[in-house]
Amino acid sequence: MSLIITGLDIGSSQIKGVVCEKRKDGQLSVLAVVKQPSLGFRKGVLVDREEATSVLRELVLDLQRISKKTTQNVFVNTNSAYIRVRNSRGIAAVARADREIQQDDIDRVIQASQAVKLQPNYMVIHNITREYFVDDIGDIYDPLGMTGHRLEVSTLVVEAFAPQVTLLLKTLESVGMRVGGLIFNPLAAARSVLTKSQRELGVLLIDFGFDSTSFVIYEENKASYAKTIPIGTRHITNDIAMGLKISFESAEKLKLTHGYAFAKDISRKDIIKLSEFDPSNKNEIPKRFVAEIIEVRLAEILELVNNELKVLGRSIQLPAGVVITGGGTKLPGMTELVKQELKFHTQVGFPDLGVFEVMNPTHKELLDDPEFSTALGLVLFGNDEGTKPMDATDWVKQFVKNLFP
Repeated sequence: MSLIITGLDIGSSQIKGVVCEKRKDGQLSVLAVVKQPSLGFRKGVLVDREEATSVLRELVLDLQRISKKTTQNVFVNTNSAYIRVRNSRGIAAVARADREIQQDDIDRVIQASQAVKLQPNYMVIHNITREYFVDDIGDIYDPLGMTGHRLEVSTLVVEAFAPQVTLLLKTLESVGMRVGGLIFNPLAAARSVLTKSQRELGVLLIDFGFDSTSFVIYEENKASYAKTIPIGTRHITNDIAMGLKISFESAEKLKLTHGYAFAKDISRKDIIKLSEFDPSNKNEIPKRFVAEIIEVRLAEILELVNNELKVLGRSIQLPAGVVITGGGTKLPGMTELVKQELKFHTQVGFPDLGVFEVMNPTHKELLDDPEFSTALGLVLFGNDEGTKPMDATDWVKQFVKNLFP
């Protein structure tokens, strides 16, 4: 029986979904691609359950026309600024007399690394293994079969605000979805965009979204830090609307049509007629003025990212530079601005479609786009993680267990 995996990237502006069938030969074949407006979410958080339920119910009906299985193994992103990331360590003595490390030793040391003191109302959504240590010797990826007296593990723990998680999962279940996993947004985007070589060398991936910007750092093929900043390209549109005294809708159209992120590349003679977006507005403005508005806001976002790098308290080595992805990267001049602000080589990250079979040309055109990085990454996570669906009650049980260990 074939397995169907659905990746659902729920953003504040749009919902993007990819439905894949995993064939017997392991190939992921794309069955459907979804892109529709989103309601009820702000800055990665569900804020209006009624609005969100209405949109998601329509989405479920559309998906189930393809197959009832499309909503039974859904991998969803989360991108809240309230998500916390920290390093943890677990230690366990090797139990056997011959000191050979078996799977139960690995399970125990992983469990020990999860025994972190959580803040009230927080729960662990990821505990990512970074490396193992056998008798203080590290950089071990799989200790199974090795011998030693003590096994240690270094992990990256991702914690989310439990009420937000449970509300999202219960809402998804209420419309007929079975959630297979909840994935922190930058990890999902990185899964479909970054190559192994980039992760090995050291790379910073930044995902520019509508309401938020998230990033993750990889060093020596290990995720070392990740965070969401609650500022996105919506704030650029707000700035344009206020600066030009036009509506938000007109400002968004202007940004998409004439927006440019690197102001010095724009001639001072280029003019934009506002009547193009609002027939009643006869004003003309310099295109460079709009670019300056955009650049100021993006520079602020990048400064916040840079400040986070400095907080790590050590020199970040990123030989592979910066990879930018997400819908916000479509603004011309983005790579030049990021390179200027962060002082690293910068490139746009497109999802790797080589691991997917995409027969429909329309699907291929949609997916060959940075804004589908997260949705495709969620499918790949689903392919990595297995097939057992997880319902909201499982998350609640874990939350209660964390509160009352």
